Amino acid sequence: MADCRTFLLLITVGLLGVGCTAFKTFPQAARAGDTIALAVGSPDDMTRKNTTATFKSAADLLPTDITANIRSIFKLYPDRASSIYEPLVSTAKEIVSTSGHEPWITIVTLDLPTGLTTGPGQITFNTTATYPTIGSHINTIPIALEILPGIGTPSDFPYELGVGATGIGDLTKLEAQTHATVSPRYPSPSCPCPDYGAIEVKVRMPTSYGTTLTQDMLRVLVGDMTVQTGSGRGVSYGLSGGKDLTVIITSPSGRLKYYEARFSVVLPSFITFSGTPTINSVSYYDVNGSISTGPASDYVVALQ
Repeated sequence: MADCRTFLLLITVGLLGVGCTAFKTFPQAARAGDTIALAVGSPDDMTRKNTTATFKSAADLLPTDITANIRSIFKLYPDRASSIYEPLVSTAKEIVSTSGHEPWITIVTLDLPTGLTTGPGQITFNTTATYPTIGSHINTIPIALEILPGIGTPSDFPYELGVGATGIGDLTKLEAQTHATVSPRYPSPSCPCPDYGAIEVKVRMPTSYGTTLTQDMLRVLVGDMTVQTGSGRGVSYGLSGGKDLTVIITSPSGRLKYYEARFSVVLPSFITFSGTPTINSVSYYDVNGSISTGPASDYVVALQ
């Protein structure tokens, strides 16, 4: 029931409903034992570690805990050439303005357990993840699912590697690796703030690799909020001494918002953070390169 066509529909969900929470699963009806996918909005830091799920049939008095059946929780991002990013008419900008992070849709895949009661029912999630203020939290929205007669089979998501070779899809590879997220509080109690020409953030990063960590080992991922800000932001970063990271975000038009200084630092799987990174300094500049004011101390660093 679930094959590569599943991913095609998931992508469609991401494009058409950025930030929206589904009221029905895909598919809308499935057999106990089948694999299903759910679009659960645009939460910040929703993972299998902080999320539980239950299924309750309309015919049953008590819900069934299906947390152990959650297979993967990952994000989908819209194509930046799509209408989701079209200036003036984009709905994605509402996600940015009510969350302080770039647009994404979070997908939960799970293998339904066998033995569920046939007929209409609902899946309910509970998570400590933070949701944009534009819509309801997933904790308050049961998602409808009808259980069909028969016994289903979990999908192994087979795919073609090329030249006739095939593989089995591991959906956990779509989940975020352990990373450090650096972000200004949103909304900042120090703002309203002016627009900027550049923001420079310096971070001390303790890792298991010590002073031998090199820049090519890092992935520094700066959120793209330009659908809301129109900043046309550029990004550069450098590492010195194996632990001091400098991230510079620029806007030639001087339209950079303070909340665009949100980024994640991802280490290779064989390296770990030996402690939570700390902010050394945050500097703000106007479009002419002069020092400007900004919420320099109002930052949060979290290992996720």
